Amino acid sequence: MQGTKEEVQQSTSQVSLLLQVSHAYGAGYAPASFCYDVFAFEHLRASLYVSDDNDDTVDVQTVDFPTVLFLDPSLLQHGQVDFLRASSPVPSHVLKLLGTIDEIHSAATNFFGHIHKWMPFISKKRFYEVHLRSSFQSQPDVALLLLCLELITTLPPSKPRNPQTALYHAAKHFYLTVEGSEVLSLPVLQAGVLLALYELGHGIFPAAYLSIGACARYAHALGINTNQNTTGGRRVLTMVEVEERRRVWWAIVIMDRFVSIGCPGRPLATADPSLDDLLPADDALWDQGIVRSEHSIPLASPLTDHMSKFALLCQAARLLGQVLQHASGAAPAHDTVWRQLDRTLNSMLTAALSTDTPDDDQIAFIYSVHVALYPPRLFSPSSAAAGHPVDAERAARGREVMEEITGVVGQNLVERDCFLGRAPAGMSPWGLFFAYRICGYHMRERCRDGAGDRPGLAEIVVERLRGGLRAIDVRWNVAGVYLRLLEAQEALRNP
Repeated sequence: MQGTKEEVQQSTSQVSLLLQVSHAYGAGYAPASFCYDVFAFEHLRASLYVSDDNDDTVDVQTVDFPTVLFLDPSLLQHGQVDFLRASSPVPSHVLKLLGTIDEIHSAATNFFGHIHKWMPFISKKRFYEVHLRSSFQSQPDVALLLLCLELITTLPPSKPRNPQTALYHAAKHFYLTVEGSEVLSLPVLQAGVLLALYELGHGIFPAAYLSIGACARYAHALGINTNQNTTGGRRVLTMVEVEERRRVWWAIVIMDRFVSIGCPGRPLATADPSLDDLLPADDALWDQGIVRSEHSIPLASPLTDHMSKFALLCQAARLLGQVLQHASGAAPAHDTVWRQLDRTLNSMLTAALSTDTPDDDQIAFIYSVHVALYPPRLFSPSSAAAGHPVDAERAARGREVMEEITGVVGQNLVERDCFLGRAPAGMSPWGLFFAYRICGYHMRERCRDGAGDRPGLAEIVVERLRGGLRAIDVRWNVAGVYLRLLEAQEALRNP
C-alpha cells in the first residue's frame, strides 16, 4: 500500500501504521470477517511511513506479523485490518524434488503406513483434505512439509553410507528459508519435527539436539505448549486441529528427552509436563477426524489398557525426563527416587503389555527408559574404588532389570521375531538404545567373569540384537553407529 506525500506529510514528522493482514484459508479455517482479537490469520504486513518536511521522499519499511507480535502485540488491536490472500511461489528446485502428484501421494502413503503408526502428530484427515488439495506450489509452508515428508520416508544410500544427502541439505536449507520469512504456521513446525526426527534416527549430531530446541521455540511462537498460556497465529476452530497441535507438542517433548537418553545433564528445551496437561486422544478416531473433549485425559490419569498408544508413549517420555534429571544430579547416599521410578516403569510396561495388541515400538521405548535408569557405571567394579558413590541395592536391581529384559527379549526376538526382528521400514529408533545397552552390559559381564564366551541365552540375545542393529541400519543410520560403538568397547577391553 503506497501513500502520497500529501497523505503522510504534516508540520512535523509523523508515523502512520496501516495494517494489512493476509491469510491463506483452508478447510476449517476462520472466515475473513473475523477480527484481530481472535488472531484469525497467519500473516500480517504493516507498512510504516515516515515523512519529513524537508524531504520529498517517503521511507517505507515493511513490518511483518511475527515482528509486531513479538515486539508490541498491543498495536495489532488498533487500526484498519484487511484480509487478503497472499501467495509466494515455491522455488523450482523444491518443486522438482517433490516430483509429480503421484510421487507425493506415494510418500504420504509411506509415511502414514509406517512412521505415523509410532509418531502420530500429523492429522491424516487434514493432511489429505487441506494440504494435498491445495495449490502447494504457492504455499511454501505446505511445500516444506511435503519435502520433509519425502525426506523422512527415503532410505539413506548404502554407498556411501551417509544420511546427509542432497535431499537432506535441500530440506534443511528450505526450512531455514521459510522459517526466516513472515510465515508462521503449523506445517512449518511439523516439517521441523520431521527434520529433527530424521537427524535423531540417523545419528546426525549436534544437529538433532539443536533442531529439537528450535522446534520447541517455534511451537512457543505459535502459542503451542502443554499449558496453552500464550497466543500466536490464528485461532484454532476445530477439535481435530486442537488435537493436532497438542500432538505436535508431545512429539517435541518425546524427542527432547530421547535425544539426551545416553548423555544426561544437558538442559531440556521443553518444560516438564504437569499432571494437568492433556494426553493425546484415541489414535484411531483421530485418524478418522473424530475428536471429542471426553477423549482427552490428563497426564495424572492412571495407566489403563484403554489408553491410546501415543498417550502411553507420552507418559513414558515424561518418566524419561525424570530419569534424566535423576541421573544428571548428585544423588544422596540413601537416594530412593530410583525405586519409585523403577516401580512406575514396571507398571507402565505391564499396561503396555496388557493392551489388545501390544506395540513393540512402545515397549521398546519403555525398555530404553528403564535401562537408562541404571547407567553402566553402576556395574563397574572400579567405580567404588574411584570414589564414585555406588548404591549396592540399586546396582543389584539394575542387574535384575538387565537380566529380565534379556529374558523377555530372548523369548520374543529369538522365538517370535519381535522387537528388532521386524521389517526395518516400519520400525522406530526407540529400541536401538536399549539394544545397545543390553549388548554392552553382557559384554562387560563376560569380561568380568574372565570367560572367553558367555554361553546360554545372553550370548544368543547379544548376537541377535547385533544382527538386528545391522538390519535396521538400512532404515536408521544410528543403528550402525551403535554397532561401531560396540566394536569400540570390544577393542578397549581386548587391546
